[in-house]
Amino acid sequence: MLYIRGNLFIPDARINWVKPSVQYVSQILQEENIDTIVTTGPPHSMHLIGCELQRRVGVKWIADFRDPWTSIGYHKELRLGKRAQRKHKRLEKLVVTAADTIIVTSNTTKKEFQELTTKPIKVITNGYDDDYKGDATLDTDFTISHIGSLLSERNPEVLWKTLAELIKEHPTFKDHFKLQLIGVVSQEIITSLQQHGLTDYVTLYGYLTHAEAVQYQRRSQVLVLLEIDSDETKGIIPGKLFEYMAARRPIIAIGPKDWEVNDIVRNTETGVVFNYDDHSKLKSTLLRIFKEYREGKITLKAKDITEYSRKELTRELATHL
Repeated sequence: MLYIRGNLFIPDARINWVKPSVQYVSQILQEENIDTIVTTGPPHSMHLIGCELQRRVGVKWIADFRDPWTSIGYHKELRLGKRAQRKHKRLEKLVVTAADTIIVTSNTTKKEFQELTTKPIKVITNGYDDDYKGDATLDTDFTISHIGSLLSERNPEVLWKTLAELIKEHPTFKDHFKLQLIGVVSQEIITSLQQHGLTDYVTLYGYLTHAEAVQYQRRSQVLVLLEIDSDETKGIIPGKLFEYMAARRPIIAIGPKDWEVNDIVRNTETGVVFNYDDHSKLKSTLLRIFKEYREGKITLKAKDITEYSRKELTRELATHL
């Protein structure tokens, strides 16, 4: 099934949307006198719609990439043949050379596309909503929370090992620590937690509504952000990062070396970013935060993060429109 998906449906399983969408949207563009369109992908079939609409109707076209195309990590799992790989590359280059403006979410993706095109490329990251109105009283326990899917590829063995050592070496940590996992958690993660003796400290909440998840973000003492440890994920900046920043709780992020998230977290002073082999650094940081918790206040020198609000990001997008 993966082979069929990867080699027959190029660039993705939405390819059959292209022809009917072009026909339908062409009429709307002309009837409504619309002169600018934005296509957002993935699915990257959306960009093929934009490309054809630009050719047919002559509209200004902005191609918005929320994720990379051929450099995305899961391409390796699609069992792409050489023909399919060549077609992906050809379509990617077609889009980035034809679009009037390209928008990407990271500087890493910008650099990749600059090797393919001379068209203007703008970085507009994901962001957070600043209209939260709910109450959120901090947990009395030392809660460390991960919100979102926690699948096998993101298994942070270094974090589980560190937490197990802190429990063993510091009785007060053992008495106050709780690990909250909110969202889908893979069996491999659960097994890993068992192997490190953390089962008694873990609460699995499963899927919650977005409003509930935001409450947990703001109530938790510490928030955990994880990314797959690979070169392909260095430029992935999860939207969850910005919600974490808005929650004003310290972020412990674990990801690949040279992860672009590190620049944002460091510049905003909203947490600390670690590699998957930063055991001693992670341990000392968690112990420092725990001591601050025991003293009654966790210090967070977060700078102004307004530039990452969706309102400000939309303002920036408007200038390109």
